[in-house]
Amino acid sequence: MKIIELQFNLSSGGAERFTVDLSNQLSNTDDVTLITLKDDKVEPEKRCFYKFDLLNTVKYKNLGFGNGFKLSYWWKIYRIIKKENPDIVHLNSGDLAKFCFLAIVLLGRKVKFFETIHNGLHPNYARGQRRLFINLFGRTKMIRYIALSDTNYEEMKEFYPFMHITNIVNGRAVQRPTVKYDEVKRELNKFRTNENTLLFVHVARCHFQKNQQLLVDAFNKLDEEGANVALIVIGANYDSEYGRKIFGHAHKNIHCLGTRKNIADYLLNSDIFTLSSSFEGMPISLIEASLCGLPLVSTPVCGSVDIIKDKFNGVLSKDFTLNGYFNALKDAICNYKDLKNNAKNMVAESPYKMEICAKKYRNYFTESLNKK
Repeated sequence: MKIIELQFNLSSGGAERFTVDLSNQLSNTDDVTLITLKDDKVEPEKRCFYKFDLLNTVKYKNLGFGNGFKLSYWWKIYRIIKKENPDIVHLNSGDLAKFCFLAIVLLGRKVKFFETIHNGLHPNYARGQRRLFINLFGRTKMIRYIALSDTNYEEMKEFYPFMHITNIVNGRAVQRPTVKYDEVKRELNKFRTNENTLLFVHVARCHFQKNQQLLVDAFNKLDEEGANVALIVIGANYDSEYGRKIFGHAHKNIHCLGTRKNIADYLLNSDIFTLSSSFEGMPISLIEASLCGLPLVSTPVCGSVDIIKDKFNGVLSKDFTLNGYFNALKDAICNYKDLKNNAKNMVAESPYKMEICAKKYRNYFTESLNKK
């Protein structure tokens, strides 16, 4: 089976991490080409963050597009897909349908197009261009859609009852320490006041979706109440104007470290993972943390409500308010030992492993081809 995986770039986001992992796993059995649209010679340290994690069994092509959209992109994407002549084209962003419009219309009877919905039903999916293209390609069944979690599937099915959609739970490779594990341990121990300090970790880019304002406000409040906790924050864009505005009033118990490649070392040296998002599909960072055996604290977004068994391997906030999230953090602190034991015991039987996920994708692709 010949598969094209499409993504805008390979920056340090969850959807980009997923695209690389899935491409690698599928390339064990199939002919896989990963194509990125945005010019990877511009800001390569950002746009190529995961590029060098690709196995040599995955072919990589970059189309060198600039920012924004041009009608000429339709023709360029159509030509390369026609030339590659794949069985499957898999879109890993909701905005890619716009760029692939001509290819889908002209090649849709010969090539099967799929789109994984990497976020929950937030305004970008409920209105605007994404809704336009979902209505167009969903009603005509020219794109088959894939949800990342049970909750994501149910809400998309309710909002778009006409779409051809299936549910394949997100996955991630098992997390293992690197040669930098001990170095990271020493680095993080500097943020602990004493041996009883609980170290929280938050892995996400600085973006309104991730709602870091709520994160900072909650940990400031914990500090004001004298909680023996520290928070490390890992991800991109914290040096942006938006990031500086939010973290400019962060208390001294909050530490922004920027981007890191060896995320597993930071997770394995932390105590609790936390997420403050306003909306999600199935957060890769949450899966990574669960595979490291960390207790999880999160707002009640898609993915989190599927992975977290409330009060067992983590705590879900009752809502998206400061009090709701703050109380969830306090519950996790008070019940840390039990949550930790339960979280570690769940790793072996976790359904969120990439080998399981990729097998389901391959089976779904194959079944769709056989229905010609």
